[in-house]
Amino acid sequence: MASRVAIIAGVIIVIVIIAALAFITTSQQPQPTTTVSPTPQPTLTQTAQTQQRPTLTVKIGCLFDLTGATSDVGVPWSVGVKGAIQAINNGELTELAKLGIKIECVERDYAYRIPEAQAAYEFFKQQGVVAIIGWGTGDTLALAPSINRDKIPYFSGSYTVTLTVNPYNFFTVVSYQDAAIAAVRFVKQYFQQKGLPAKMALTYPNVPYGLEPLPAIRAEAKRQGVEICDEEIVELTAASAREQITRIKEKCGSNVAIWWGGTTAAGVVILRDMDSLGLDNAIFIANVWGANERLSKALGPELTSKLGGRVYRVTSVMMIDEMKKLASQGIPDAQLFVKYVKAEEEPAVRGWHAAFVLAKAIEKLAKEGKEITGPNIKNALETMGPISVPYAATIEYKPGDHRPTMETWIYVMNKDGTWSRVTTITIERPPFDYYGLEIKPVG
Repeated sequence: MASRVAIIAGVIIVIVIIAALAFITTSQQPQPTTTVSPTPQPTLTQTAQTQQRPTLTVKIGCLFDLTGATSDVGVPWSVGVKGAIQAINNGELTELAKLGIKIECVERDYAYRIPEAQAAYEFFKQQGVVAIIGWGTGDTLALAPSINRDKIPYFSGSYTVTLTVNPYNFFTVVSYQDAAIAAVRFVKQYFQQKGLPAKMALTYPNVPYGLEPLPAIRAEAKRQGVEICDEEIVELTAASAREQITRIKEKCGSNVAIWWGGTTAAGVVILRDMDSLGLDNAIFIANVWGANERLSKALGPELTSKLGGRVYRVTSVMMIDEMKKLASQGIPDAQLFVKYVKAEEEPAVRGWHAAFVLAKAIEKLAKEGKEITGPNIKNALETMGPISVPYAATIEYKPGDHRPTMETWIYVMNKDGTWSRVTTITIERPPFDYYGLEIKPVG
């Protein structure tokens, strides 16, 4: 009996031992799970690379007019700026992403009001921006003393030549004054070919943006023998220009070039009244903001067809349909623009260009191992030499002279609403007193 109990006890002990061993073995095996696998840890090489190239966020101020008097062109401009920054941060437009640098756009809508622009500028400084992409003429001129005192490079949507002697003011398109001088020369050629005396009527809004080019136009018209037969104020928010166009017709007749120094919205108003009042031989020539792809949409097919061939604009940057054509031909810059910018109006191209040029200066500093500061960005811009892209005139900045280019492209609106470049006018780089303005650096 005792032996049987011993045998049973031994069997039980063996079973317990086997079970224990099975439990230990099973617990050591990987267990099935329905949870997401943890994120793989970086390898030693990846960690070293990360340590070598940490991501540095560079803040820039983005001052936009999205709701104010120039929002008709301010919105597409902002789309171009932000599209370029997105492409840069994705590593496709510049090498900044590869260098471990990200650009952050600190955005503010100031609705084209100078006090709001000044408040936004103070906010940008608090945020530690190293540069600003700004906007209008009045606000940029008002901010210029602070910009230069604080040494913050400022890329404006204002192209007035009075900014180009300031050490920290920059822009990327032919100046208002140089483009206007080209317009006067074009008007002279246009009427000479018709065997008629050249006459210009000036229309412009009563804001700094509209007023700044006028001395240069008057001075060049006198030099070229072009008569300024009338001047009329048409505000940016005008719903009618009938009285002004009536006076132009009385003073100048129908064979006249009407200069428009405002933005597209009021340009449409002027063209409608020009047509309704029977100025059938007049031509319309707008500054860079005064006519773009929006114009034909607002005019409608019938009026566009009627006015086609008599509506011109001055610029140094391509139109949207040209960008799309370049993209279809495999030009990388244009392909990236079409990929990142969903806008159908040319101001987007200029917004893109401003952000690109600023980013190239930052890229230059990064490659040279220099600190990304306002003074260093300024020096990079002034020493990087010509900046060439397939969609704009080549630009170059020099110390004391930030006029980016002296080349003006003249476009005509065709009867189908498309735009074609008809000529390029390149003027000599004149002394600053050529413009009929007192131009000197601000304090």
